[in-house]
Amino acid sequence: MSFAIEVPGEAAPLNQWELVKALGSAATSTDHAQRQSAGQQLQAWEPHPEFYTHLQTIYLNTSQDKQVRFLAIILLKNGIDKYWRHTAKHAIKPENKQAIRSRLLQGSLNEEDRTLALHNALVTAKIVRIDYPAQWPDAFSTLIETTRAANASNPLHLRGALLLLLRIAKELGTARLRKSQTALQAVTPELVQLLGTIYTEKTAQWQDLWTKGLGDASTVGFAVENSLTALKILRRLVTVGYEQPHADSMVCAFWSLSQSQFDQFLSGVGQDSWVPAPYQELVGKHLIQFTKLHIEMSEQRPASFPVLPNSIPLVKAYWNLVKGFSEVFEKSGGIRQTSGETAGGNPKHEGPLYEKLALKGLLLLRSCLAVAHHPVQTFRYRSPEMKELEKQAVHTLKVELLTRDMLLDMVQVIISKLFIFRKSDLEAWEEDPEGWESQERIEGQAYEWAVRPCAERLLLDLLTHYKELGEPLLAYCNLATKVDIDIVTKEAAYCALGCAAAIIYQNFDFDRFLTTFLVKDAQIQVPLAKLLRRRIAILLSQWIPVRISQPSRPVVYDIFRHLMNPDDEYNDEVVRITAARQLKYIAEDFEFTGESFYPFAADIFNLLVNLLKEVDTDETRLALLETLRVVVSRMETHVSQFGDAIMLMLPKLWESAAAEEYMIKQSVLAIMSALVSSMRVESQRYQSVIVPLLREAMNPESALHLHLIEESVDLWKAVLTQSSPPLNPDLTQMVQLALPLLEYDSEVASQCLDITKDYIVLAPQDILSDSLRRPTLAALGKALQSKSRDQSHVGAKSIELAVRVAEELGGAQGVSVVVHDLLETGILRVMLEGLHSSWEASQTTGPKRKESKINTIKETAYFAILARIALADPALLVSMLTSFGSPLDQVWSWLSTHWFANFDCMGDVEREKLSCLALTRFWELPDPQMQDLVLNRLQDYLSMWTSVVTELADGADPSAAAAAGGEGPPPLGAQDTLVWTGELARYEYDTPLDVTERELAAKDPVHTVVTYEFVRARLAGMVQRVGGEQAFEANWAVNVDREVLAGFQRLSQPAGEGQD
Repeated sequence: MSFAIEVPGEAAPLNQWELVKALGSAATSTDHAQRQSAGQQLQAWEPHPEFYTHLQTIYLNTSQDKQVRFLAIILLKNGIDKYWRHTAKHAIKPENKQAIRSRLLQGSLNEEDRTLALHNALVTAKIVRIDYPAQWPDAFSTLIETTRAANASNPLHLRGALLLLLRIAKELGTARLRKSQTALQAVTPELVQLLGTIYTEKTAQWQDLWTKGLGDASTVGFAVENSLTALKILRRLVTVGYEQPHADSMVCAFWSLSQSQFDQFLSGVGQDSWVPAPYQELVGKHLIQFTKLHIEMSEQRPASFPVLPNSIPLVKAYWNLVKGFSEVFEKSGGIRQTSGETAGGNPKHEGPLYEKLALKGLLLLRSCLAVAHHPVQTFRYRSPEMKELEKQAVHTLKVELLTRDMLLDMVQVIISKLFIFRKSDLEAWEEDPEGWESQERIEGQAYEWAVRPCAERLLLDLLTHYKELGEPLLAYCNLATKVDIDIVTKEAAYCALGCAAAIIYQNFDFDRFLTTFLVKDAQIQVPLAKLLRRRIAILLSQWIPVRISQPSRPVVYDIFRHLMNPDDEYNDEVVRITAARQLKYIAEDFEFTGESFYPFAADIFNLLVNLLKEVDTDETRLALLETLRVVVSRMETHVSQFGDAIMLMLPKLWESAAAEEYMIKQSVLAIMSALVSSMRVESQRYQSVIVPLLREAMNPESALHLHLIEESVDLWKAVLTQSSPPLNPDLTQMVQLALPLLEYDSEVASQCLDITKDYIVLAPQDILSDSLRRPTLAALGKALQSKSRDQSHVGAKSIELAVRVAEELGGAQGVSVVVHDLLETGILRVMLEGLHSSWEASQTTGPKRKESKINTIKETAYFAILARIALADPALLVSMLTSFGSPLDQVWSWLSTHWFANFDCMGDVEREKLSCLALTRFWELPDPQMQDLVLNRLQDYLSMWTSVVTELADGADPSAAAAAGGEGPPPLGAQDTLVWTGELARYEYDTPLDVTERELAAKDPVHTVVTYEFVRARLAGMVQRVGGEQAFEANWAVNVDREVLAGFQRLSQPAGEGQD
């Protein structure tokens, strides 16, 4: 029984003994609680100044347990990222950094365990990247001297030194900062000379031993390992360390050496090898490094590649290697991607060396095609000489390498030899059907490590850049369709036919081929029929966007239905998954119609749903769900007949997904969204199923909330778009989940803002209820202050809508309630403060001019909200303006001045009319003070009325106004283009939301009131209140500019009269 008492980590003092104890517990203890406590203790010590120097000391102590040392170096490596830079919080002190740097080389040179030495090298590389050359100027010079000395005396030390150089070269070679690149290039010549010497010595050492029997057999293991590491470093240095590798004699010499040794080493890994069996794998790795060197040089230094010695013959030699391999391709064991990882963290690929080398040859040919036809675009300055060199490189590749004979040879070998489906491929197919199908698909990455997919990509590249290759390919495809050939050869021919679709479509009658051959081939009942069936599904997806006529499309859909049928024994899992995956591209085609697909839809939907139940991997499930989503979306209203079946399946799929499987749930939401959009109004019957899932996905306390929020909001928006009032109560209450998201500047926030606006349109009574009104207005107020122009605009429109529907539902009393909430939440105060700051800014000029808190766009939005309040009840707005403590005349003075000035910035005739009507309503108020205030602005009013009425009459039909108003041409003011008359417009693709919005807009005074008539009535009322026309003219009109007055008077005249 243990009586140990756990104490917080920071309670234990840091010393070397305590640190070893904690590392031992964290690394080796079988007690989870003890490991967790030790981990917390180590984390608590991280900021301590001596923590990382102690870790290094423990690592360097070879008497310590290996697991303890390993954890120590791992923690040191992680600490470099977090605390080494001087800007980091709790940064390691300079004196501790110096102590760590001084012992870094020792940590790899004396280390017998390669794994530990490698991690110490990783630590060193990270520090060199940060500190060299400023804080560690002698890093490379020390390492070079150490490497030179180790080469002469100690193979173990040499292995450690080379590991250090390899990790440093990798670290600096991948750095984006110019400082790191320049630092590496500065030392590259010296390193290349040293490493070239070491590589030459070590390769000569093990070659002499195995071919001539000369040398020390005890050190041959170190010699092979060290030569391989030196080769890895050289490969990186000659591509990254030189701007123009071809101009350096050492690079050219090494390039030539790589070619001569490639042939030598290749002979050492064959059947009659001179290399002992235990070392053949290491020699094979030398060959792989040569191939990587050649490919990387063509990719990273395309201008230098063709100029380097014998590069064109080198590529041709690679092609000859590929041709030689193609003769045995059918019998080769194939390359498999395993679950293990290389030292760099990449997946391991296991398979015959000959096949790996052939694959590299294909990749090199693809790279050369890219150099010739897709020169790298860059913004970096290039000298005229460099541009000429690049131009010459392209010319050399096109003229000397990519000749017609070479191109025809490549096409012939690829389609006749490398497209063959092998026994090893079939074994991989049957061993892991889902995994194999996923890797082999067109979008997969198998071309990077498998010959057949890479050959397919190479053929596509060739056909893309050399259209003339379509002719021999067409002849081959025609022959394949006429001659009775075996399944494997026919599958290869169909693969070539798919690759050539975009090239030969004008000369190949695919519709006839479809009905004459493919329909029969899809039904063949022979042992390897599944190979052909899989290829037919891919072939159809390749030709559908190119050329398949509408009458032939039902045949395509019928073939897919057949290929997905599980009752046919030749439709195994790979065939059905491939057909389901390729069906997505069939449905995505521009000419796909739901009408033609409809007869097959029921069966295909059922087959898709059943297949979903069979597959195991998430990647495959997601692919099938994506196919289902695309088909649902493209069928549009025709999908209604199958909606019930789909909606029955989706909640079950949702429930079956584990808590962390958010990607499946994302797909479920996406399919629901597509279904709602396609079924339109009919989708309303599914809201009782959709809303609970939406509520679960939008729950902020859910772990999946952030993963599902985008798809949830898309579905939510789609549901509201297809909803008619009154809304489902559960759907209405969901608005509370959208409100907290409105204040963020993101796409989701913008969508939630649109959703909130839709709720105001569809469920105004619910939104204006006591429980939802104030939270909604408060959230909209935050959106109104957003830095995003779109969010601010929609926030303003939503508050406008809230005022409008409040007036419609409750009259002036309803508006009063909303305005009270706007006051209580501080929204109106913020608006007026912003407008006042904008007015103050407009009153100042020069270098000390005041800055406005808001821009003109937000200013216009604020005035629109005030206009809505004033249009509903002007007395309420006046009361609100005086509630902030300032006298009405002071507030009116600056507010009205700025409001009239804002007309020039509105840029929207609807908002101009809204403000015009709102300002005009102040003329109705009987209060003497307000009456004097508006009359003092008579000239501004007359100018505004004239401008707005004239703009509204622009584009109006005078004949329509004349017919409505009686005989003679109508006055200019009688024409108002914003007034809607007659039946509301209806459109084919109207959603219920569109209709409700249009009906609401039709009741807006902006669309029901003729501006001039509205103005004239208020003006007449004011004239009567001030004592009649004579008193009005004598006391008020006399102060108005004559031209302004005359302009207003012309509004009562027929259009065109009185205008010059």
